[in-house]
Amino acid sequence: MQKLGWVLVGVSFLPWAAIPLVLPRLPITTTQKTLLIPVLLVLAEILFWLGLLIVGKEAAQRYKQFFNFKTIWRSLKRGINRLGRSLR
Repeated sequence: MQKLGWVLVGVSFLPWAAIPLVLPRLPITTTQKTLLIPVLLVLAEILFWLGLLIVGKEAAQRYKQFFNFKTIWRSLKRGINRLGRSLR
């Protein structure tokens, strides 16, 4: 059951990718494309949160910690410092 949750979380990124990559190439009117964008965004959010609900609290906390701004900032700073040391 937990695999289904992770699949849903992964699939939730597809509508985000479809908006700039697929939607402009569809043979539909601009009005239809404009209406399809919020539908895809809502679908992505529903899939994401449903997937996190299925995987459970612990996995959701690990996911949240992985994408925490402080964690990302520390990793970027470490990478920049390593790059600076290697260029000297």
